[in-house]
Amino acid sequence: MSDVESIEPSHTPRIPRVWLALAFVFALFAAWRILAPSPSQVGSGNPGVGKKLSTLSLQPLTFIGDDISLDDLQGDVVVLNFWGTWCPPCRTELPHVAELARRYRQNEHCRVLAVSCGSSGPDSSDSLPELQSETAALLAARHIDLSVYADLDLRTRKAVNDAVGFRGYPTTLVLDAGGVIRGVWTGYAPGDEQAVAELVEQLLSAET
Repeated sequence: MSDVESIEPSHTPRIPRVWLALAFVFALFAAWRILAPSPSQVGSGNPGVGKKLSTLSLQPLTFIGDDISLDDLQGDVVVLNFWGTWCPPCRTELPHVAELARRYRQNEHCRVLAVSCGSSGPDSSDSLPELQSETAALLAARHIDLSVYADLDLRTRKAVNDAVGFRGYPTTLVLDAGGVIRGVWTGYAPGDEQAVAELVEQLLSAET
């Protein structure tokens, strides 16, 4: 027998997988609590409410039409929604945006502007064909009837960021007939679409 004693490897107790899974879920929940806007910052409670956008410049993406600026929206209640085909919460919310657009399609005092946004870098004229193709494909696959715009070079998103801060996708703003921001929603939670619709109705009622 060798004079050198054999040393048994030490065994570190294994952490059950269920505890690892629970720790992961807890970490995600903690991150969500940190990053998600507080209830006081959602809708009409957002600190940016009462401000105006410095500019708005949108171009038709999935249909033939005219560009839109702030001057074109004077006197209209506006729902401005930024989303992306690559964004899961956006895809969940999109049918509700389309339903809102359908509801007010014949109302000359309300505009619903859905803006499709690329996943990397500014949406430029060079990237427009790809953005158009991806957007049209998603709308067709989901059987969604919605006119969608583009925000070239992030001009409108920069104005939104200056006014209320642009925290992520989807982002929805509601503007009154004077162009004043009256509600801001970042991300999507079930029931947001109802809150947006209720604010739109309030603003339209105030104009009649």
